[in-house]
Amino acid sequence: MARAWIEDQWLTAAKEKTPNHGKGSRWKVYWWEETQTGRRRRSKRFQRKPDAEQYAAKLDNDLRAGTYRPPEHAETLLADVAAEWLSTRLDIKPATYLHYQRSLNAYVLPQWGSRRIGTITKSEVASWISALAAGTATAASKVRSSRPPRFEPAPMRGPLKPSSIGHIHTVLSAVLAWAVETDRISRNAAAGARLPRVTAPEHVYLSHAQVEDLATAAENLTNHTTDGTLVRLLAYTGLRINEALALKVSALDLMRNRAHVTHTWTLDRESKRVLGPPKTHEKRAVPLPRFLVAELQELTVGQVQDAYVFQTPTGEALNDHNWRNRVFNLAAHDADLAGLGVTPHKLRHTAASAAIGAGADVKVVQLMLGHKDATETLNTYGHLWPDRLDEVSHALETARTKALVQQATRSNVPKMSPRSA
Repeated sequence: MARAWIEDQWLTAAKEKTPNHGKGSRWKVYWWEETQTGRRRRSKRFQRKPDAEQYAAKLDNDLRAGTYRPPEHAETLLADVAAEWLSTRLDIKPATYLHYQRSLNAYVLPQWGSRRIGTITKSEVASWISALAAGTATAASKVRSSRPPRFEPAPMRGPLKPSSIGHIHTVLSAVLAWAVETDRISRNAAAGARLPRVTAPEHVYLSHAQVEDLATAAENLTNHTTDGTLVRLLAYTGLRINEALALKVSALDLMRNRAHVTHTWTLDRESKRVLGPPKTHEKRAVPLPRFLVAELQELTVGQVQDAYVFQTPTGEALNDHNWRNRVFNLAAHDADLAGLGVTPHKLRHTAASAAIGAGADVKVVQLMLGHKDATETLNTYGHLWPDRLDEVSHALETARTKALVQQATRSNVPKMSPRSA
């Protein structure tokens, strides 16, 4: 028995006109809704019978499957659900919060903010993803220097990369998932959407000579050895740029050739620069080659323990964006490395390559780079370890030959009869 049914408001079952004939919408869908105080009859009117039949069929399926939600719950605007969802995300780092907020303001809300969540369909989400990939989606851009950040409608600057589309889709899907969790809708229209394939970015591996050219170019630009030492530190320890800039003199154990990574520069939810834990929340120690120890000793001589290793003339920590634009990018150009797409962060790849080339195993590289586990390290740099398949086959050959020789030797030993014994 159907749990939702349709009635004609203009004609009776005997095809006679009702008092409401020609007034309002003709078709009315009825259903019983269970409440805490008992059952109540609900209804919704439609002008076209096919629309009423489709709505009744969906209602009937939801009622039978236990996924029914009162229709008014689905009337909530996505913008309201998004604001509620973001306010509940107390489990994420401030930088992640800002990333979600920007994706919402720049792409999700311009397209979906004024839509009732119950009206968003899978086909519409698929079309939106295609528009993001084509650079034609409805979007907004941040007003320069606005505090708090303010966004105004603006055309996209061009197609988005597959990885960016994936991040933006994740935010929309998370908002709709929250709407499901809070009993507003029964299904997430963004779940399972087909996304553009993300290809692994090309890694940049600088040679020792190229690293030195880059460091020397940085020093020549500013006439300060600080900038060259920072380049070498990034290229030979694998520190993230904001981990390096958060180093204090007290974090250096130069007697043991170690630097202890306990903090990184990050942003709070008001976009203010603050010190926070490293990316994986794991404190670690990284090894320092002797030439770096000598440079760091010279750089920090006479400094108090609480001083930043890499600082401005006023004693403040260097700002990563400022340093990259003012020093690093220009030095990369002067060293003829700009065409490689090298960045401060990509020097981590050079550090991994140099360590593996020097014989470091996967566990050492994992700890040095601060990866969550060795799987991440292998997935990223596994191709850099030497091909040792020939070693394996040679070892198996040797082991087999030795075992067969031992077996043959035992077989050739004459056995003593009981009488001779």
